[in-house]
Amino acid sequence: MMYKKLLTIIILGGLSLTGCGGGSDPDGKEDVAIIDTDNDGVADSSDAFPNDATETKDSDSDGVGDNADAFPNDATETTDTDNDGVGDNADAFPNDATETVDTDEDGYGDNIDFAPNDQNIWLESQLKYSGLCTPDSDKVNFDALMEEDCEYLSAFNLFSDMTNPTEGILGSNSLPYDLSMPLFTDYATKYRFVVMPDGTTANYNENEVFDLPVGSILVKTFSMPADTASRGFENETLIETRLLIHRDDGWDALPYVWNEDGTDAKLAKYGKQIANTKVKHDGEDYDFTYVVPARSDCKQCHQLTDLDSAGNIVDGTSRFAPIGPKARLLNYDFSYDDETKNQIAKWSAEGMLTGAPSDLSTIKSIPNFKDEDISSVLTLESSELMVFAKGYIDINCSHCHRPEGSASNTGFHIEYWRDFDSQQNKHGICKQPIAYGGEGLGYDIELRCRS
Repeated sequence: MMYKKLLTIIILGGLSLTGCGGGSDPDGKEDVAIIDTDNDGVADSSDAFPNDATETKDSDSDGVGDNADAFPNDATETTDTDNDGVGDNADAFPNDATETVDTDEDGYGDNIDFAPNDQNIWLESQLKYSGLCTPDSDKVNFDALMEEDCEYLSAFNLFSDMTNPTEGILGSNSLPYDLSMPLFTDYATKYRFVVMPDGTTANYNENEVFDLPVGSILVKTFSMPADTASRGFENETLIETRLLIHRDDGWDALPYVWNEDGTDAKLAKYGKQIANTKVKHDGEDYDFTYVVPARSDCKQCHQLTDLDSAGNIVDGTSRFAPIGPKARLLNYDFSYDDETKNQIAKWSAEGMLTGAPSDLSTIKSIPNFKDEDISSVLTLESSELMVFAKGYIDINCSHCHRPEGSASNTGFHIEYWRDFDSQQNKHGICKQPIAYGGEGLGYDIELRCRS
């Protein structure tokens, strides 16, 4: 049996004892015992952590072993407390997996910050979404629409693309629509949609707004063109979106103002004034303050009451009501994504309207008018021009100037169906205004008053 020299190294605490056997080595070699202090199977000479059996490598030389290092190849990071893939040193919110960046350093992560690049805009402490105001990925949030005044328009999930609220309305019982005569609002372009719950329908009304079912939403977005001669979303800036919601206790209004990025809109219960709003119209530049109405202001125009058989207001019947979607304003062709079709016919075909006459030509309608039509309208014969004039004051004025409207006490009543030539019907011909105090306007309607 061959014997080898045995070199034994004994380490006890801080004391090192070395013993060497004497005599010659028959094979001419010396054998050295492998030292593995922490018994992890890796020799101390190769172990970055010879006294820690749980670690052997430190790839990024940051003092933390690869097994414990969440970022073993990044010497600047070792921990990811919220497991969001961003190291705690770089994570502005190391304990919140939903946030990592706070661009404007206002204490609100960019994901929930309405204005992530401006710490002076809308720094509410509440989360962007909570409770019912949490949008579904592909469905209209009817639950929130019926019960909550959500802080952000996106919570209702009305659009397939929140950066373009002029198209892509969600809901299987939804359609875009437009009115034949414009309701003027500081030259803004308006994009309208009607949304109804599945399985519901509106009932036709000859003179008033269609009877829309509970759960219906009328969506109207206002967008300001740089030049009214070149309208279209790509040439415009989003301003506001107003919702009229038919809740269980009646209609309600929610005005939303768009952020500068055009990515979402925030509830403006008390309205908002937008200074230095600019637009070019008919070659002339305008610079003005655009006013978004307060929620309470909406009720002034959208107020309606019932009348008895004698035409008198019925006490206790005052209510909030929509203005726009009436038969006389919808009875014309509209270009949908899949076809061009009369709007009343389209609503009926989609099951969104019942009771409309089969012969749409029997509906007394307001002519279709657009900006570019102004020069041709002014050349019309007086009888044709009268039709356009009646249509314009109907959509812009008659919701207040009627016996059951908020301006009923003026005696200037201009519903579209009212006989224009009947003085006893208070259409305002040759009647002096009771509210206007300026110079030069002696009558509500001056037609045929001068000799």
